[in-house]
Amino acid sequence: MKNLSEKLFVNKAKQKIIGLFYKLWCVFCKLMPLKNRVLFFTIRADGKLLDNAKAVYDVLDEEKMIFAHMLPHSHPVGLKALFYLLTSRVIVTDDYLRYSRYTSFRKEQKIFQIWHAAGAFKMFGLDAPSKLTKEQERATHAQYSAVAVTGEECRKIYAGAFGISEDICLAVGLPRTDRLFTDKEKMKNAVYGRHPEFENKRLYLYCPTFREHDGVHCEYDPEIDWNKLSSSLAEDEVFIIRRHPLMSYSLLKDTFNNIYDLSDESTLELTAASDVIITDYSSVIYDACLLGVPTVFYCPDVKEYERGFYLDFPDDLPGELVTEGEKLLDAVRQTKEKPPVDRIEKFRNRQLGACDGHSAERVAGIISDWMK
Repeated sequence: MKNLSEKLFVNKAKQKIIGLFYKLWCVFCKLMPLKNRVLFFTIRADGKLLDNAKAVYDVLDEEKMIFAHMLPHSHPVGLKALFYLLTSRVIVTDDYLRYSRYTSFRKEQKIFQIWHAAGAFKMFGLDAPSKLTKEQERATHAQYSAVAVTGEECRKIYAGAFGISEDICLAVGLPRTDRLFTDKEKMKNAVYGRHPEFENKRLYLYCPTFREHDGVHCEYDPEIDWNKLSSSLAEDEVFIIRRHPLMSYSLLKDTFNNIYDLSDESTLELTAASDVIITDYSSVIYDACLLGVPTVFYCPDVKEYERGFYLDFPDDLPGELVTEGEKLLDAVRQTKEKPPVDRIEKFRNRQLGACDGHSAERVAGIISDWMK
């Protein structure tokens, strides 16, 4: 017991020393000259920007740099992150900016949150279960200068979820959706180029999102009999799985010649090539709507799902809700034959009104004005 107490005391003392060092480091960084550059800061990938941030980066004609490191950050990475964050005039981020909980930015600095998900579907931020306290959640988002949203109806929702003013939630659209207006055939052909066996096949893309219990990620069982599904697929039908990046485990336990796990490939490209999207609570529905691909919502755990929704679920969905695995394939085939065009159009107009193929240009324009 004595050894345990001593160990806890040493750990607490160590944490206090580390915390004090970080505070002093922040003071030092703020004494450094402010660089007239745009910092693209992301925790969504290592060494590269993903679709949303990359779309803005590619059209922005300013001095810019990328800081891309997935969590957790080591102390050297954390100190480096703070240096670049506190010495860049403009910061563009597409996810949680955890360092803003611990330090204040200079009044000359601007932070643009180009949130990675489209629309306002499942609850997030202050509205959803989280490992963060409400104070930590608010502190994470309190210093934003602008937040990109996909339509006027989404502004109030994002303001509430982030605990910020509605005035800084701008209906400029989602930059990564620009490709959907110009590159659909190109994205489609990219999939066929990698998988020539998909030519002349009906492609059904299953994109399940991650699951949580009390704000902690947990494994998800989709309750699909994969053997039965494989034997039920026709010769010209292919079932593709594209898991959420936070789902590090496989849903398939066996190998099939007509069911593929392509979780390492671009969701956008796979969506463009598909005949029907199958999802549950994922924002992939917005990409599908803009591409004109019909959606089936497969939610066997809808009664237990704890996140909550901003829309009337399932009545406002742009597709049919299925809760039993054995009924999924029939629903997908029916949707392929008779897509709910009116429901898709209504959903698109309500939640994606600002997405027109020029979102990245609008975001870049705001950033350039800040840099003047």
